[in-house]
Amino acid sequence: MRCTSARASAAPSSRSPFIFQLPATSFVRTAMLRPHGSVSILCLQDHTGMRAGQPARAARTRPSASMLQAIRSRAGSLVVKVLFGLLILTFGVWGIGDIFRSRPTDTVIVTVGDQKIHGEELQAAVRRELDRLREQFGAAIDVQQAKKMGIVDTILEALIDRSVADQEAARLRLDVSDEVIRSAVTDNPRFRSPDGRFDRALFNAVLAQNRLNEDQFVAMMRRDIPRNDLLQALTGGAAAPQSLVDPLYRYRNEKRVADIVALPTADAGDVGQPSETELTAFYDTHQDLFRTPEFRGFTLVSLSPSDIEGIEIPEAKLKEEFDQRQEEFQLPEQREVQQILAPSEEKAKEAAAALAAGKDWKDVATTIAGQDPETIELGLMRREEMPKVLSDIAFDLPLNKASEPVKTPLGWHILRVVKIEAPVTQTYEQARPKLEAELSREEAEDRIYKIANRVDDALASGTSLEDVAAKFGLKTTQVAAVDLSGTDLEKKPVALPLPADAVLKLVFATSEGRTSRVTESPDGGVFAVRVTKVTPPAVKPLAEVKDQAVEAWQADKRREKVARTAEELAAAVKPDIGLAAVGAERGFKAAASPPLARRPSRDDTTPPALVAKLFSAKSGEVVTAADATGSYVAQLTKVEIPETPPPNVVTDLGRELTAAMRGDLSTEYTQSLRRRFPVEIRREAVDRLF
Repeated sequence: MRCTSARASAAPSSRSPFIFQLPATSFVRTAMLRPHGSVSILCLQDHTGMRAGQPARAARTRPSASMLQAIRSRAGSLVVKVLFGLLILTFGVWGIGDIFRSRPTDTVIVTVGDQKIHGEELQAAVRRELDRLREQFGAAIDVQQAKKMGIVDTILEALIDRSVADQEAARLRLDVSDEVIRSAVTDNPRFRSPDGRFDRALFNAVLAQNRLNEDQFVAMMRRDIPRNDLLQALTGGAAAPQSLVDPLYRYRNEKRVADIVALPTADAGDVGQPSETELTAFYDTHQDLFRTPEFRGFTLVSLSPSDIEGIEIPEAKLKEEFDQRQEEFQLPEQREVQQILAPSEEKAKEAAAALAAGKDWKDVATTIAGQDPETIELGLMRREEMPKVLSDIAFDLPLNKASEPVKTPLGWHILRVVKIEAPVTQTYEQARPKLEAELSREEAEDRIYKIANRVDDALASGTSLEDVAAKFGLKTTQVAAVDLSGTDLEKKPVALPLPADAVLKLVFATSEGRTSRVTESPDGGVFAVRVTKVTPPAVKPLAEVKDQAVEAWQADKRREKVARTAEELAAAVKPDIGLAAVGAERGFKAAASPPLARRPSRDDTTPPALVAKLFSAKSGEVVTAADATGSYVAQLTKVEIPETPPPNVVTDLGRELTAAMRGDLSTEYTQSLRRRFPVEIRREAVDRLF
């Protein structure tokens, strides 16, 4: 078939191409190949040289990378996130099942203007959200819990917001043409293969991953794009004023210094033994300490690229691949570079003089320039991998000679080349092992992709997981009992053929007696599980955990003891007697903290609970806090207010505040639309559903 014009390409089709890339969520459908004679609203040429209207082969996005890996790498890009960020709720909350289904009128739960929301829509959206939460956190949340947590009402409100925005877009006669849909693809470089052409096979694979056909996706876009255009027109002009940026900067970057006395529970001393009555009371009120985790038994079936045998790549194919990737095997000159990065020209000149006098490079970098030792070695680098101002110097330097100081936005640099690797052009014979390994793995992944779809179809038809494994030669693993941490009833690690995290996440997201979807494994293969048994958490009898209960009681008493000491210290502080003096009188040493930030970094050792209280305190005030290691007493001694923020920070904060303002505007706007399109919720109908 041949595309003749944009008008011709707009003819109706049973499968229209999708527009925006979606995150890969499963590995269960083959790419939807266009049947002969059908016509797309797009007329694009993909990187294989075929027209988009022709049947597409599974195409590689880069050597040795599976199609799904390429999908994920692109889905993580900023451009793609921006494009489908406004649409993600459509998939995560709203779904697509309501586009073509008809429903009985007695399932209406909400009337929004002229539109109706049916119970099936809300139920499906809630199920999708619960599935997402199970996969994300590994814990099952039932419908009743979701209702109590407000998840059901939140999703219902999102459905209503979508409806009012859709109706307002229709009232304003906003529409989207086929040309707009085409442009959304062709103008986006992230939707193209490495050689810059549209990759139809990649599009098809993503669509299949989300269990969509092309008609459904395009129909959904015809509603979503006008809605998003409407909201963008409303919020696009919003911008945060400087009067908001400066106070936010000061708030976030304010620092506080305090005198702190630490009281570790380990230093609390002997607290004695509990009586039987005390121990029983403690056990009854702390049963979570003695609860066993949930255990699950399951059957795992898996197929990895290493399981695929008998792959032979023709010599002609290897040579063709080598010819197409000539540049990859022409390695340019590389140089191993060291740098000294000084904060000022003065320090850079001092460092250069020390080097000229024969001082050690690393010593000069750390003592004179104050440089982190980990940033001295830049490693082997190509010219194009360095900023031009530095590469011009590095690639002209003789071996082991220091350069003159040069300024960049990062500071003042002195460079030295310690190794030079000349350009290398690999021959076909040298490159052949790599090419053969890559193409063999790609062929294995292609075969797995096809097998995975046949497995999925077999499971969907009701065939048992064990029978499917036998039919398609999948590896089978039986596990009697395992908890979410990967240990069995005897607290020993359970051996699995795949990374435990991926397998257990799926196991604990699947209900008892159910078979999971076919899922991609970290090694490029696929796997599925059937949960055979769920053993819920249980509290062990006191007689079985008596020693553990005694230790827990003693630990609790030690915490209480140091907490009382902390309160006594705090109460003893007077306006004329500070914490340091009070602590010294009682044998405790107060240490001055470094300047503490409102948002502690990973390296901060001050307990977050104590920091939070210090940022709520007045100068000179005393606060107490506790963590797992003990109790703390602190007296605020200094408040450091930051100066005016630098221009780059002003820009970043302005963007952040602007995004928040636009979100608020969008919320207020959809609320106002509810007055134009009245909302009537049949609460009793909603309650009957859950």
